Amino acid sequence: MKTFIQLWKRKIKRITANVGIIEPIHGSFKEIEFETTTYCNRKCEYCPDSKFERVGAEDGRYMKEEVFEKLLKDLSVMGFKGMIAPHLYGEPLTDPRLVDWMARIRKILPHAIIKIVTNGDYLNENKYTELINAGADYFCVSKHSPELPQGVVSILNKLNEREQLKKMRILDYYEDYRNKQAMLNTRGGDIHLKKKLKHPVCCQYVLYPVVNTFGDVILCCNDFHSRYVSGNIMDRPLLEIWQDPKNINLRTRIYKGRFDLPICQNCWL
Repeated sequence: MKTFIQLWKRKIKRITANVGIIEPIHGSFKEIEFETTTYCNRKCEYCPDSKFERVGAEDGRYMKEEVFEKLLKDLSVMGFKGMIAPHLYGEPLTDPRLVDWMARIRKILPHAIIKIVTNGDYLNENKYTELINAGADYFCVSKHSPELPQGVVSILNKLNEREQLKKMRILDYYEDYRNKQAMLNTRGGDIHLKKKLKHPVCCQYVLYPVVNTFGDVILCCNDFHSRYVSGNIMDRPLLEIWQDPKNINLRTRIYKGRFDLPICQNCWL
């Protein structure tokens, strides 16, 4: 019965998307991800970073200051109030500029929601306090080992239940990979999973921009190799790139389940 209901839900979502009842592509966006650094200290087997070099050139390891400032300027002009997360495949806490940059975001975008996604290896009570004081709203800790890092455990022990729910979210990818694989996907074909998966319906990944260290607006968070670039924010304003007719057409087709690109054809959730 559960499988039957799930199939019908997928079918209804696909129909409503194709007839235009649901049309979230046009207009602005409510969240954005940008990568301050491509370096990650972990090489998890369910991440492309374990198989491929992130950028290849040393010059691309860190986002340059001028790219970051241009991103903030573009978001400020928009009056952005959505969620902003400084991550992609790199571990943001390895970037020594992170606290200062989060404070800069809070100053320029006072109504934005700042989410820090981290594996927790470099997170401790001092760093947590620094980032919270700088303006971070909450942390999303990805667990990639049998136990949480000690620094994360120490933070959780200091927070009451209400604070934990508000400030810390734990996603256990370690157990998920070994059991249900419910939270993982094939990353556009770079990762093989044992679980029988399906193509996404009304793909949520095309609803928000992802900016790599060079300032390229790439297709989505699964575009590890930055093969599908719709523009660079140093050349054009972010919103102009996002609302470009070619970009809108591509994202609309993906949202409706028309997977023209190899990365989408190999994406299983």
